[in-house]
Amino acid sequence: MTATLSRELVGVGPHDGAHRPALRCAVSVGVPLLVVLVLGRDDLLGAVTFGAFTAIYGRDVTVPARTRVQGAAAVALVVGAAAGLLAAHLPGAPWSVLGVLVVIAVAATALGEVVRWRPSGPLFPLMTAGALSASPPLAWSAALGVLVAVGVTAVFAIAVGSAGVVRRDHPWAPLTPLTPVAAALRARLVGQVLLACVVAAPFAELVDVEHLYWALLSAVIPLSVATLRKQVVRGVHRVAGTTAGLGLAALLLWAHLPVWAVALAVVVLQGLIELLVLRHYAVAVVLITPMSLLVGAAAHPTPVGPLLVDRLVATAVGVAVAVVVLAVPPLLGGLRARTRPSAGRGPARTPR
Repeated sequence: MTATLSRELVGVGPHDGAHRPALRCAVSVGVPLLVVLVLGRDDLLGAVTFGAFTAIYGRDVTVPARTRVQGAAAVALVVGAAAGLLAAHLPGAPWSVLGVLVVIAVAATALGEVVRWRPSGPLFPLMTAGALSASPPLAWSAALGVLVAVGVTAVFAIAVGSAGVVRRDHPWAPLTPLTPVAAALRARLVGQVLLACVVAAPFAELVDVEHLYWALLSAVIPLSVATLRKQVVRGVHRVAGTTAGLGLAALLLWAHLPVWAVALAVVVLQGLIELLVLRHYAVAVVLITPMSLLVGAAAHPTPVGPLLVDRLVATAVGVAVAVVVLAVPPLLGGLRARTRPSAGRGPARTPR
């Protein structure tokens, strides 16, 4: 067990054609970024980045299944964007905003398990909703522009990912029915995400995390993989990769890059992330961290030092909550086993 865990912590997975989804992701974010720069709409940099998250889904399936998965992801991203924009106007922050984010996390998890998208879980709809809810409230006309940018970019990403969908030899096969065990595992994931978000939100507020949605993201990320061992590895990778990635983020943020350079960095980083994310998650997170912070800082400049500290604390809080959530079922199972009454009064028999 220990040897296997060690191998998964440091081992590198196979390439397995990762250059194809990496190229799709780079094109899906690069072209819309170029368009908004040409139009002089630097304020939509984050919006098109969120819409381009659509391209991340369905890398393990071919057209037309990818089109179906990415279509569902696009809907979730647009709904997440709308929820985040609306939450920014709600009174009673941060609790009202956190309530919206918990709903988005649970709903996106449930939708993902119905559609069976990969990567599983609510990560990108929750990230979209969280980032927009943490931004200053927008006028309704500006908010509509953000929604349009997210939606149009998502449709473009679907088009990039669905090349060949019109070919006649690609029938739209129905989803195979879930076995009772698979259905139960999916239902358990939805429950775990709900519990992780409900616990992470007040805990992050207690330790004065400014970007509360970062804690929610780090709490649900380890839950998105299948086995307990992989979940532990994912949590360790998240903390280690974030810690290393903050150094790269500091260099890029302190450089005060012009907006065109930020856009170029986002395209390059997104492509590299997709090349690496299934090979070694921690290395991918080293790149995810600066990309996320660059996009946020481009829209809303923030002092670099406090921003980096907040990211690290939020990540540690979220992963710690995920570990607690994962530990609850084994603990309860052990407690039930210890407290279950004996079936008989006589001495225990040695099994034959």
